[in-house]
Amino acid sequence: MGTVGLWKGLDVITGAMLTPDSELELLPSHVLAARRGIAPYLRHTPLEPNASLSKLAGSSVLLKLENLQVTGSFKPRGSLHKVLSVRASRPDAEFIAPTAGGHGIGLAYAAATLGARAHIYLPRSADPDKLRMIQEYGARLEYFDSVPLAREAALRVAAEQGYTFLSAYNDRHMMEGGGTVALELLEDCPHVETVLVGVGGGGLLAGMSVVLKAANPRIRLIGVQPETSAVLAHWHREGQPVDVQDVRPSIAEGIGAQVEKELRPWPYLKRNVDEFVLVTDDELREAMRWCVTDTKYILEPSAAAGLAALRKLLPRALGTTVVLLTGRNVSWRRFEELVR
Repeated sequence: MGTVGLWKGLDVITGAMLTPDSELELLPSHVLAARRGIAPYLRHTPLEPNASLSKLAGSSVLLKLENLQVTGSFKPRGSLHKVLSVRASRPDAEFIAPTAGGHGIGLAYAAATLGARAHIYLPRSADPDKLRMIQEYGARLEYFDSVPLAREAALRVAAEQGYTFLSAYNDRHMMEGGGTVALELLEDCPHVETVLVGVGGGGLLAGMSVVLKAANPRIRLIGVQPETSAVLAHWHREGQPVDVQDVRPSIAEGIGAQVEKELRPWPYLKRNVDEFVLVTDDELREAMRWCVTDTKYILEPSAAAGLAALRKLLPRALGTTVVLLTGRNVSWRRFEELVR
């Protein structure tokens, strides 16, 4: 069954489901529209069965390979959708984003592909391979002592110059772009029962959750965060945004950080995510080692979160399970240091 046929009328059903929560602005129809716009510039990434994990689980386990996406990450999905949407009314719009690296690659690719200009603000400690990719796509780079300082500067310059500021997660277009992963997943595995996704600011999982829960409310959605920076896991446990004081860096810099209290993905995470699983840096390293040994795929630490959580949960019965591998953008030198 084609995706359009599968989702015909689903926006009406979902609209009824979400009433009267007016703050829930994101519907599957929006994700479908995003997919139509960005499809020419992206890959429909494979959903690959994994024999060894399936044997351990006692049920089918499949890997959604966004590490094989253009730029090596899911990130361009949201960035392409944002650039296309803004330039429909402002053809000369320029874009600016703070990033540890991955979000910058996605925006740089989107801007280069669509003929826009991107300004990327990064910490000086960013992975050299990520910097190289951003530079190759022609974005303008500025360096700062930390991501928070980069964000502060990017917001100021956006206001002064009229640039469009692009958050990696706190943006409706980024959520809609992330949701297109779920459309592909359901097209390839409509009987999925459990989905595991690493979570930073929650944009990707929020977009996916709207699609997956509308298709089948019984699909179990598991968010994964580092135990040292599990802000959204704490929010989910408490049922509301709370102050989380003990937040420390993880090797998975792409997920798990302090986030804004006014977080646009939060209502979707609160409503749709069934549970959070916390993983240690050692568990992330072991998942990276396992993946390169078993599948020959190199993963960045953030991308290994779902695998680490699955290995922690087994042999719990999860049914047909999809684990999202979000990206591969890590330098060989850092990968080697981490897994050894």
